[in-house]
Amino acid sequence: MKRHLPLLFLFATFLCQSQNSIIDSLKLELRHKTEDNIERLKTLNHLANYAHLETPEEGVNYSNKAIYLAKKLGEKKEEALAYRYKAYNLTELAKDSLAIEAYNSAIAILNSEKQWIDVGKFEFNKGLLYFNKSDFSNAMTCYDKALNIFETEKDSLLMAIVLNGIGTSQMYLTKYPEAINTYLKASSTYERIGKSDTDRHAEVITNLGILYSRLEKYNLALNYYNRGLKIYEESNNSFGRANTLTNIGNAYDNLKKSELAIENYEKALEIMTKLNHKYGIASALVNIGIANITLKNYDKALSYLLRSKKLFEDLENTFNLAIVYENIGLTYLESANSDNSKLQKAKFYLEQAMDYVNAIDNLKSKASILEKLAEVNVQLNNYKSAYFNLNESQKTKATYLSIEKKEEIAKLESKFEYEKKEAELTALHDKEQAIKETEILRQRSIKNASVIGGSGVITAAVIGFVLYRRKRNAVLKSKEAEFNAKVSDTELKALRSQMNPHFIFNSLNSIGDYILKNDTQAASDYLSKFAKLMRMTLENSEKKEILLSEDITLLKTYMDIERKRFNNKFNYTIDIETSLDPDDILVPPMILQPFIENSIIHGLALKDEGHITISFKAQNNMLICSVDDNGIGREKSSSSSTHKKSLGMAITKSRIEIINKIKNTKGDIKIIDKTKGTKIEVSLPMQLAY
Repeated sequence: MKRHLPLLFLFATFLCQSQNSIIDSLKLELRHKTEDNIERLKTLNHLANYAHLETPEEGVNYSNKAIYLAKKLGEKKEEALAYRYKAYNLTELAKDSLAIEAYNSAIAILNSEKQWIDVGKFEFNKGLLYFNKSDFSNAMTCYDKALNIFETEKDSLLMAIVLNGIGTSQMYLTKYPEAINTYLKASSTYERIGKSDTDRHAEVITNLGILYSRLEKYNLALNYYNRGLKIYEESNNSFGRANTLTNIGNAYDNLKKSELAIENYEKALEIMTKLNHKYGIASALVNIGIANITLKNYDKALSYLLRSKKLFEDLENTFNLAIVYENIGLTYLESANSDNSKLQKAKFYLEQAMDYVNAIDNLKSKASILEKLAEVNVQLNNYKSAYFNLNESQKTKATYLSIEKKEEIAKLESKFEYEKKEAELTALHDKEQAIKETEILRQRSIKNASVIGGSGVITAAVIGFVLYRRKRNAVLKSKEAEFNAKVSDTELKALRSQMNPHFIFNSLNSIGDYILKNDTQAASDYLSKFAKLMRMTLENSEKKEILLSEDITLLKTYMDIERKRFNNKFNYTIDIETSLDPDDILVPPMILQPFIENSIIHGLALKDEGHITISFKAQNNMLICSVDDNGIGREKSSSSSTHKKSLGMAITKSRIEIINKIKNTKGDIKIIDKTKGTKIEVSLPMQLAY
């Protein structure tokens, strides 16, 4: 995925709009108010407020005069306003640290005056400033304070605004599931209060588009961007339009439609230049530069990127400087053609990018930069440095992939909890309804007993039948919900068993050992197999069933890695009955992996000549999959290994139970203790792909 610079919708602070006619009128008014009184103080504050978008330098001056006069007059409320407007003007001057100090002064006064809503607004604005400095931790602290205040004050609109900020910080901290939930919560709040067609709601929708772009789902991102753009066009919001056009350009460039991307970036640049918005101008410039790298227009790319670099340095924006420096380095690298001076420049800018990215600890950026540094060092014949860069890149990628896997697990956990809660609520509702209807029927029966007479027996029978049927339906619903919950729980555990963190880190340590021993070929082979296994595991974890041939390839890769890690202390063979076509049989992915892992770690670890035989055969319309080892057997294994075996078996058993229920089959697991070693047989229903 390309390293673009998205424009997030976080800049709508709680500000007022500026108008030249009002400023001129206020200046005239100030000249007539020469006495140090409350009227002059209010005029100074009005000027400071309206000046922030036109003449922020003057605005700071008016604010300082207002602060001095407010202190002299003992006007706390006006003093807080003066600090507030000073912060607005300092923000426009890109003096974020001084703006934060001004907000802190205003917050201290407002806290003493118990003006909680204003305190929440200023905490939010502080959070935006920290965000712009790439200090996401402090940004989240400010947002949380603001959200707590607005929740206490029951202000839904302000809550939704802050949720947008929280979601964006979560996204930049690569907490994608949390960010999606936060954005959706903000969006539903706007819809609930009738604000779905406002710019604020468009901000949330567009940020969802940015999030899906980061997940490389560009067409889905474009849907969100276009929804946001429509709202901005209808409300004549130039800034919102420019932001969204930039993000649409990012999506097109990632879809390899660079000309369309540049067209949107240039529209955004034109709008941002008219607005004199430094951050927006810098964003458009860097993205035009990146698109020109794709088109191999390297001179143009450098021109745009170097212009943006100066702007982001003025803005002290660490996160975006990392992107700019990385792409300048990439431009020199791609245009080098063995030119040593260009390669040295590429190395310099990439190392600078690494310094910036280390400061913000962004794993995806780090892996991307390390890959490029490895390529530069190869061309400079610095092979040792290249291998170090590549190794660090793969470690970082593995960690990042592990995080993505955790995100997938988090989604499954959320689904499981939702279904569990839904089942409980449904059962409770049915129970309450049954009780209510029973009571109604009972009262009617008593009331009409004397009139109905002999028909009472029939009525009771009808009531009994209705209640029985209702209870039966409730039980069936409860069982169905329980089964769905079991499916989710089993999927979750299966994912965890496939992506064993100990295996990941042991593999990375083995790669590191080969590099330290300067065994580059072994390191490269190991790394290639490890990356292949990670990719296949992640791809197959989303599928209920895969071809037997694909599963065998995955298991072979896994065992090759383990053989290398255990210094070839064991061998393996895979036998497939001649009547079976592996390309026409579907199986659950990696259903044998926990048993193979147990055989390797607990059965063969203490042997010098271990062997595992994996076989597949057909029997009574079932597929019999077996794992047979010549290890030490279950009795001699430690208590910890027994626990791991029982855990792996429990997961696989649950998966087979689910398959049995869905397909009405009789799949099973058998453990056969041998004189030397253990054999596991897994029976699955035979299912053909074609």
